[in-house]
Amino acid sequence: MNEDALIQSERRAEKRSAGEVSVFLSTPGMPSLPVTALNVSASGLYCICSTPLGDLTRVDVRMMLSRIEIEARAVVIREEEQPDGSWGVGLFYTRISLEDRKLISDLVDGSKL
Repeated sequence: MNEDALIQSERRAEKRSAGEVSVFLSTPGMPSLPVTALNVSASGLYCICSTPLGDLTRVDVRMMLSRIEIEARAVVIREEEQPDGSWGVGLFYTRISLEDRKLISDLVDGSKL
């Protein structure tokens, strides 16, 4: 791991899962878009999307974790084009229930994702 990656990972307040999770993103006027989350935390997620969404775009997030559907609102905080033409998208939750945030945190801590 290079020094920049190590410093960035140390800045994160929440632990992140390492497993893939199926997620659906949507905005008003946009059909639900299936994406694959490469990691999930109690504060946000990083996913692979077929199309760029645009920095600071607000999206509705729906995911299944441990047979429980979680819904949240998030904002795009980072996008990066991947070598295969897909897009890596970092999302930060702006609205999520305390119960769902705790569930994500508990699942990540227990490596149950």
